[in-house]
Amino acid sequence: MCLSKVFVREKKDGSVVIEEASRVIDKNEAVEIQTLFGEKKVMEGYCIKDVDLLNNCIILDVRGKG
Repeated sequence: MCLSKVFVREKKDGSVVIEEASRVIDKNEAVEIQTLFGEKKVMEGYCIKDVDLLNNCIILDVRGKG
């Protein structure tokens, strides 16, 4: 089973939002992240910028930015 780390690109190095995400959903104005155990975190004002399946990481960025 592959779980991914979800990062936010607010800082140069990025910061981890969730260590082991099992599902990531891009909604209208937010990104919803779920863990294997059903915990949810909603990131308002963000979108999915990059999904790296080889390294199991997902990068979020501020919606509407560049």
